[in-house]
Amino acid sequence: MARRALVVVASTRAAAGVYEDTSGKLLVEWLRGKGFDTPDAVIVADRDIPAYVAGLVDLPSVLLTTGGTGAAPDDNTVDAIAPLIDTPLPGIAHAFWAKGLESTPFAVASRAVAGFAGNCFVMTLPGSRGGCKDGIAVLDPILDSLVGLREGDACSGPAHGCCHSDAPDPDYVDAQTGLVVDAFMTDQPLEDLIADGTAATTTPAMGAVVTFNGVVRDHDGGQRVASLTYSSHPSADQVLKEVAARVSAAHPKARLWAAHRTGALAIGESAFVVVAAAAHRAHAFAAACALADAVKAEVPIWKEQELANGSTQWVGLE
Repeated sequence: MARRALVVVASTRAAAGVYEDTSGKLLVEWLRGKGFDTPDAVIVADRDIPAYVAGLVDLPSVLLTTGGTGAAPDDNTVDAIAPLIDTPLPGIAHAFWAKGLESTPFAVASRAVAGFAGNCFVMTLPGSRGGCKDGIAVLDPILDSLVGLREGDACSGPAHGCCHSDAPDPDYVDAQTGLVVDAFMTDQPLEDLIADGTAATTTPAMGAVVTFNGVVRDHDGGQRVASLTYSSHPSADQVLKEVAARVSAAHPKARLWAAHRTGALAIGESAFVVVAAAAHRAHAFAAACALADAVKAEVPIWKEQELANGSTQWVGLE
């Protein structure tokens, strides 16, 4: 049975026939190209979006909205969609904002949200074609696997096939997973630690090893960065360990290792590394993403950036 998708356009003017919607058509064409059974986009006036969303039943595999993600008084798509999401995926929204910033500083003004409503993947996108193109760029390489995670086939998609058989893994595999190998703050260069961390996290039973290596880039918020210094609260090491333990409990099929730098770092140096190993790649990718997102959101770490113009900027302080 073909997987279903639905595109909803929030636009008062398009609903009134003042202009022809193009962003919804773009998303529909893309979804159909990926093999989703997708009807023409549904166009709803902004004021009617809450009622339309509340009336949705039998959600498809994918629900994408376009429009109503800004801060105008009638931009209420996000407010209507967000309560549906029971499994948020904030990393996707962050990737979307980062993609948008490549072309416009206003990308961060979008209140985009993404996640699962039951087994339905949901994301709110801006009403512009450019914003939808950015969303497609982020979602295209991951959408099939995301949908597959909820359908019990984490490697679904025409380009992938299946990454494992239906037979369960041997008992000794589960005995090696669901643990944190190590998680710590350090003032030592991570480049010297990654190899040992990877070796400790990997075992012969692990068929997938995913590494996230966050390096210092030369720009932030549209400004050039010369260098930066990471500082942390005295509790940061313990918080990092607690976050890793919680993520591990939620991803029992993976082994995890993580380290975050403190001190002065140059452009290109590693600042934050996560290694996730699992018997199958879907579990490794999911665990690595979850741990990276949680550490960024919860561990009390701040950075002082030295900008190319000679000024300094603190990030993370509240």
